[in-house]
Amino acid sequence: MAMVTGLGCLGLLWQHNVGAESARIIDGSNVTYFYQITAPGEAGFEVRKIGQFVQGQHQLPSVVERAVTGMKPGDKKKVELSGEEVFGPYDAKKITTVPKSDLPPGIKEGDVLADRAGREATVTRLSERSAVLDHNHPLAGKSLRMKITILRVDDPS
Repeated sequence: MAMVTGLGCLGLLWQHNVGAESARIIDGSNVTYFYQITAPGEAGFEVRKIGQFVQGQHQLPSVVERAVTGMKPGDKKKVELSGEEVFGPYDAKKITTVPKSDLPPGIKEGDVLADRAGREATVTRLSERSAVLDHNHPLAGKSLRMKITILRVDDPS
């Protein structure tokens, strides 16, 4: 699978780099990119995907949009993201304790549930009678590292 993705990425780079000067990322550019995200200290956490965004439409965190401005296909960059820039700060007020009887049978610590309002929560602690639920995003307050490779830039004009 990684080989197929890699070959697809190379194909996108080759197709776009044949001919004239490559377009650089400006507001309105439609950008195809490969990204890898890791969370220091989170063993085994890694996301590797190809994505698309339109520069300037705030589809990515602003720190990432600023970092890619002016890049062209084939360019690579590493971006450090603070927890506040991505998933917000960790908020201790988003911890709740509920009766264990309110949870589905067989629930375990680490399971993710949705409450009646559709908000997700991670079960962080279970006892005989109660469960502690954390409604923070699992990466709230955690720094992330993002490696970006620009695959294609479509000029907005």
